[in-house]
Amino acid sequence: MLYLTKSPGFPALSACHTGGSLGPVINPTTIVVVGAAGKLGRLLILSLLARPGVRVRALVRDPAKVERAGLPDDRVEWVAFDATTPDADARAAAVRGAFAVISALQGGPDIIIDAQLNLLRAAKAAGARRFIASAYSYDLFGLPEGVNINTDWRRTLAERARAEVSDRFEVVHVMQGIFADAAVLGFLGVFDAAAGVVRYWGDGTTPIDWTTWEDTARFTAAAALDERPVPERLYVRGDRLDVLAFARTLEATLGKPVTRERLGSLEELAQETERRLAAEPNNMYAWLPLMYARGVFGGQALLGPPENARYPEI
Repeated sequence: MLYLTKSPGFPALSACHTGGSLGPVINPTTIVVVGAAGKLGRLLILSLLARPGVRVRALVRDPAKVERAGLPDDRVEWVAFDATTPDADARAAAVRGAFAVISALQGGPDIIIDAQLNLLRAAKAAGARRFIASAYSYDLFGLPEGVNINTDWRRTLAERARAEVSDRFEVVHVMQGIFADAAVLGFLGVFDAAAGVVRYWGDGTTPIDWTTWEDTARFTAAAALDERPVPERLYVRGDRLDVLAFARTLEATLGKPVTRERLGSLEELAQETERRLAAEPNNMYAWLPLMYARGVFGGQALLGPPENARYPEI
């Protein structure tokens, strides 16, 4: 049985409950989820609502277009919100009364850097405990500059956000490796589900961190509600195994052979990335998957020591 205690430097919460297998629950608590209409956003809402007494304010561009099946209207407030709005009053209203703000935003630097920085400043001004930025990747702090433009943007946000951190306000980056999902792995060029082919660069023995969408959402929700201070870099993972072990796991699961296809060396991967970028600079689908592949197969973006033990109920 777990109880919440007041942490030094943080305000006491209004009430506390024992949450059984779900751990401690804060009641009443409002968590804001921005970018709530996407796959991860919906899973975040479901993970938050699994804890009694939690309410969610879901920020989306158009609430009328959101699929709400299975989401209780009495605990979810849908709010129209454009993350790029220059209106400071709209941002303040969006995060007012929130215990924490979770971002699941995607986009270019105007979203990942500028919009998130404005929103986390609004969250801080509103008295929120923490802002969880949109990371959800391998270790963005371990990858050198220029390997992956998306990682560069997120690292720039982290650097600028540190000026906002205090003993009463945290900025957290949840990093879980890559999503163990056929669509994501297809985008990365790692797994062709229809053909039953696993593709890789290098020798196939570099460890890779894998986590499901669902567990990523559960860990993020737990971090948002955590009464204790949460580290800036929150590493969580489902498993760590190389791509050849992944192929063997697929074979055991599917009950049929899976073809392995080596695409080239890591040096050839870097050269192919640069070639595609030069040939089609405006077509990110031509080169962005290879940028992620460099982080996956290069071994430079492996997660630090996992924090799974913070949330044993997951």
